[in-house]
Formats: sequence, structure tokens, C-alpha cells
Amino acid sequence: MHKFFLCLRYLRKRRIAFFGIAAVALCVALLIVITSLFDGFIKSLHSYWSQSYGDILLAPNRPMNSYGQLVEALEKIDGVSSARAVTSTGALLYLGRGDVRGVELMGIELDRAARDEAFTNCLLLQGASPPPNFSLSNEAQNTCRRWFEQKFRRPPDNADLPIGCIVGIGILARPDELTDKYDHQAVIEQVGQRKTPLFIITGSGGSQAETASVKKIRKTCWPVDVIQTGMHRADTHHVYVPFDYLRDLIGTIGPDGKKQCLGRIRIYLRPGYAPAEMVEDIRLVWGKFARETLNWSEDQVNFAYIFPSMQIPSLRLITGAIHQQLAIMQIILGLICLVVALLIFVILFMIVMRKRKDIGIIRAVGSSRRAVAILFLSYGTLIGMAGSAFGVVLGIWATHNINLIETILAKLLGFKIWKSGVYLFSEIPNEVDASAVMWIVFTGVLTALLGALLPAIRAARLQPVEALRYE
Repeated sequence: MHKFFLCLRYLRKRRIAFFGIAAVALCVALLIVITSLFDGFIKSLHSYWSQSYGDILLAPNRPMNSYGQLVEALEKIDGVSSARAVTSTGALLYLGRGDVRGVELMGIELDRAARDEAFTNCLLLQGASPPPNFSLSNEAQNTCRRWFEQKFRRPPDNADLPIGCIVGIGILARPDELTDKYDHQAVIEQVGQRKTPLFIITGSGGSQAETASVKKIRKTCWPVDVIQTGMHRADTHHVYVPFDYLRDLIGTIGPDGKKQCLGRIRIYLRPGYAPAEMVEDIRLVWGKFARETLNWSEDQVNFAYIFPSMQIPSLRLITGAIHQQLAIMQIILGLICLVVALLIFVILFMIVMRKRKDIGIIRAVGSSRRAVAILFLSYGTLIGMAGSAFGVVLGIWATHNINLIETILAKLLGFKIWKSGVYLFSEIPNEVDASAVMWIVFTGVLTALLGALLPAIRAARLQPVEALRYE
């Protein structure tokens, strides 16, 4: 017990020890913030990926037009929550006044996508109730008719009206340079006050036809809603249109005389079902459907890609690079921890040299060398525990408030540090990686213990007579 009180006395009287506590605290806090930031980034990427691509992706190798029947068959599987057919193609979007953007047209089944609350929460205009749709409002239809009559000098038919679309917010507006946030009210007013449609230029056939047979197509669309997912690529490049419309627009004529296209089925699982375990069930349903409904050969059936969305090569490439960067940052901070250990070594060595009389008295009353060494090791451990405790509090606070801190820094520096165009997401992940806190605290305590090791050995080797004579 006397060792504990001596350690507390040294902490209270020798204020230089507070430098060691502060150094450990900053090191621990930095490790918590950086580890949580990288881990949160990966989790945000996985969350977006899961929402966008489902838990399992089914990609036939040939064009087809029976996606609706296939989706219904897949949704009958135990463990499958929902399935959605998606097709896409590149296009040019003309917004007016020479503003042309390269975009990706996404054909989606909006009625199925609207079942996902995460999707409807991203819509600025329609939301979840009533269910969103691609239909033009009466006001929009009247505006389109007036525009058509002025341009072509005749009343438009229903086929002449633009198709409804949902546009990424980054296509219609630019974020504030300092805050990287969009003015939602201005975007909504822009959509409501629009007088002309958007023009789409793409090609028929897409990847399903020979290059020589691809024909240029020019269509019009009208934004019925604006979406902000928080993912930079989607918000600045995606234009969503009805699946059937895009299939007919870019598809080719199949053997049955109907338009067909290459598409993908995004399959969402119920909680508790692992994607890797469900792949085989989905493969069986797909095989039966392709043989009996599509009359495909065995080779054509087996060539379809069915795999968990987390195994998509592009995602694995990104997350692998992030893990490598995290490892590099942790190595750098590990070197900083060595500097902290050196600082604690200097502090404790100075205390040992100045407290030789105390050490001599302790040895003179019968304490062993081991007891003296344990005294200073305990002192170093106490510094590490105190510093780690303060570091955990500081690290958790900084992680939870990192977006506020970044906003303050942006105002002080005059430029945005975290931009969605660079870091993919509009906000910095601020969830603490709880699984890493324990080993980070252990690292902080171990750092202080290593710093105290040599001074403890030095104190243990002091002879009582020499120590008392020194005073």
C-alpha cells in the first residue's frame, strides 16, 4: 500500500510527470480518432454499398426481358427480403445554356426501391408518403406542353412529353465551397420553376449490340424529384428513370420480338442471413428460371455472376487501400509512442536521481531491490493509466464532434478540409471504433511502462549507503 501512496505523492509533488500524462493522452486520443475515422469510412462505404447493390448481386451474362418474373421468383426464397432489377448506361445530359454533363442513366423499379426507407429519406420532394413515382405533376405537364408548342408549333401528344426522372442533387446544383453543403430550398425552387426539360443523348444497344449498330438517341426528361445519398459519385452522376423505359431505350429486339437488355438483380436479405450461405439457394432458383422460362443452355446458365456484393472487385480494391493507409498511420503513431516512452524515461530518470535519499531510506528499512523497481514501474504504469483515461475521453469527444471541429477549422482557414468530391462522403464518419479502444489503452499503458523500465532498474541498483551519502 505504501508504494501506491508514494506514487500518488510523486504525481502530486512532481508536476513534471503531468507532461508524461499529457503525452500519453494525446497519443491515445490520436490513435482513437484515426482508427475510428478509417474504420467509420469503411463502414460507411459498406453501408452505402449494401444499400446500393444489395447483399447479393445476380448479373446474367446475356440480355433478357423477364426481370420482373425473376425478381418474383427470388423473393419467394426464405431469407430474401426483396429484389430489384437495375440496368444502366452512360449518357450526356444537357441542362441548358451549354451545360452538358456526363451522367449514368439508372433504370430502377421505383415501387420496389421505395420500400427501402433509406432510399426515400434521400428524396427531397416526394419522400415515403405517398410512395414516390416518376409521374409528372399537372403543373409540370402544362409547362412541358407550352414549351413543346413554342418549339415545334403544334400541340404535343402524350408520347411527346418528357419522361419523369430523379436527378442527383450535384447535377442541378453545386455545394457551398466553405461548407460543402447544398442549398436544398434553392434546389427545390429550381425544380418547381423549371421551364424547359432536360435533354438526354445516349445510344441504343449499349453493351448488348455491336459498336457499328449503336444508334444515337436523343430524348427529353423532366426532374420530378432530387436525391441526395451523401455519396459523391451517385449525387453528381446518377439520373434515375423507370426500368422499363431505359430497357426499351437502349435494348435490342429479342427472339420474342420484345426489347431486352443486360441488367442486374440486387438481392436484399433478411437480418440473420449471411450472403455467402444464400448464394447457393439463389443459384438454384436462377438455374431453374433460366432453363424453364428463358430456355437457356447449361453454359449460359452457369456463366451468370452470383456473388455477395461485398466481394465486388472495386470495393475490395478501395477497402484494401484504406486498410493499408490505416496500417501506415498506426505505424507512424507507433513511432510517436516510442517518443512518448522516451519522454517518460527522461522524466522518471530525473525523479530517480533527485529522490536518491528516499530510495536509500526505503532500502535501509528492509525493502528489496525488486520492491524498489516495482515502485517506479507502478509509478510509470500510473502515468500510463492516467494518460490513457484522459486520452480515451479526449479521443471519444473529438471523434463524436469531428464534423464540428472540421467546420470551425474551415471557417478559420477559409477553405473546406473534408470535401465529398475527394473523400466520397459529404460528412466525416464520427462513430468510435469500440473494438480498438481496449488495445489502444493497452498501448498507452505499455508505452509508459516501457519508459519506466530503465529508471526502475537504475533505482533498484542503488546502494542504500551511497544513496544516503549523496544527500
